[in-house]
Amino acid sequence: MTSFSGLTLKEYLDKLSSDAPVPGGGSVSAYAASLAMGLSQMVARITLGRKKKPGLSPQEEQKEDERRATIQKILNSLEKTRADAFQIVDLDPKIYQEVMDAAGDVNRMEDALHNSFRLQADLALLIVMAREWNTVLAGLVKGSIANDLLVSASLSEAAFHGAYHTAMINVKYMKDENRKQQAEKALADLKARYQEGTAHAGR
Repeated sequence: MTSFSGLTLKEYLDKLSSDAPVPGGGSVSAYAASLAMGLSQMVARITLGRKKKPGLSPQEEQKEDERRATIQKILNSLEKTRADAFQIVDLDPKIYQEVMDAAGDVNRMEDALHNSFRLQADLALLIVMAREWNTVLAGLVKGSIANDLLVSASLSEAAFHGAYHTAMINVKYMKDENRKQQAEKALADLKARYQEGTAHAGR
């Protein structure tokens, strides 16, 4: 199968807009999440690259060092979540194909649907984590560069809803009631955590 993550953005868009079923919503959600996280990383790096103001008092110096340490920690965390999210750009089409190949085999289909749900639920969790860090970062940066965090947050919102609904569509087709209930609860918890983070971001 094509490595979609290895395509140029134009090539990816050409594939996306064709009549082929992949890449689809799950892959796009992962791509959007990766872009959001990358944008937040850019803001963090630009902020860390700025020189400290001269003439800071010892207390102000300590506070500035703590601010920079927090930004660096967020930057490092985003590096991993971005890499994990971007892997799903390729993994989602593969899992989709497994679902298609399982047609007619109840047991295989249940496993394939669960794997597809799990992949997008994992993506949703990565997005929730990144969104929370983004909110913290927004309180630590100054100037027009903070606007890019608003763009990041908007991309994250689209990516989360995409991952959530792509996960949920797989859950709807599950026949195993125990698995189905566990999956629904996991998604409800993720949605609640995301909404709580959104509420904090708006304050």
